Amino acid sequence: MSIKECKKNYKTRNDNVKYLNEGLKEFSYLIKLPEYSSDINYLAYPLVIKKPEIIPKKKLWSKLENEGIETRPLFGFIPTQQPTYSYLKNEYMEKIPNANFIGQNGFYIGCHPYLDNEKLDYIINTFKEVLSDLC
Repeated sequence: MSIKECKKNYKTRNDNVKYLNEGLKEFSYLIKLPEYSSDINYLAYPLVIKKPEIIPKKKLWSKLENEGIETRPLFGFIPTQQPTYSYLKNEYMEKIPNANFIGQNGFYIGCHPYLDNEKLDYIINTFKEVLSDLC
């Protein structure tokens, strides 16, 4: 990939993040949207469910996946959430509450450069339908 193509992809990803943020801002009381910065090269669109008691992550993921929107965990390495490190759970559970919360309630969706406005609108509209159903 040439430098010109890389710069174009960088700009497109950033434009996609801005577009998604604008389209989903009405739900920012339920879901933490990423803060936009032109200095960041977004590899994905990170989201954190602020109110898991209203919107359980597994239900949201399932509904999004059923509509063709892929999701991925935000973090997969927090020791308190890994079976291999279960012996650390008691020691660290109270020390890293924010990391635990994000690990339990955060996820990514795509913002890759091949998403055009039609696909981004589909993502936004699907989120609106799904969130409305869950709330």
